[in-house]
Amino acid sequence: MKKVLKSSLLVLFLTSVFTVNAQKYAIEGGYVNTVRYGSSASSTYFKGGQLGVTANFDLKNNFSLLTGALYAFVYSDKLQKYTSPDSVNYKTMGHFLNIPLRLRYSLPINKNLKVFGYVGPNISIGLSQTQKVASTFAGVTSGNYDLYKDALLNRLNFQLGAGGGVQWKNYQLKSGYDWGVNNLNKKSTGNFYQKGWYVSFAYEF
Repeated sequence: MKKVLKSSLLVLFLTSVFTVNAQKYAIEGGYVNTVRYGSSASSTYFKGGQLGVTANFDLKNNFSLLTGALYAFVYSDKLQKYTSPDSVNYKTMGHFLNIPLRLRYSLPINKNLKVFGYVGPNISIGLSQTQKVASTFAGVTSGNYDLYKDALLNRLNFQLGAGGGVQWKNYQLKSGYDWGVNNLNKKSTGNFYQKGWYVSFAYEF
């Protein structure tokens, strides 16, 4: 936990330093839909939202650097069925801090309208992920778990993503997809990865 806290503070410090001289800021919020998948267990689908602030540095030839900090909350209610009547219900809540680092290209259509696209990494830091298990299957024990504190999952999820959107005056509508590239499973066997898409509305000032 101490290592994650230090990493989070370092990322926030660097983001703050970078955004001091940013030409534009934006308040952003929207819907997220992610999935955790791999060889260790069946896929788990999450739905939720995110909210935060982004900063944009103008470069040359309509390119810019986009970064920021976004808090995300997601929830999953997963029912795993076995031979009737046995089943396991997993209810999972996750809290994350997302740090995007994107290279963006904007194409002006007229004075007020432009479209844009971006690519680059996203650093997703797990703040908390709790799970309640209700089981009638002999192979799974019911209980409450903390997937980070119980050393089941890695907190750091390094992702590569792409997206795009449209901007009218100061208002933006955008969507994108991020693919996790590092194994989240802390156990000795199997692997877990997390990926997903989002759609956001932002106001730039």
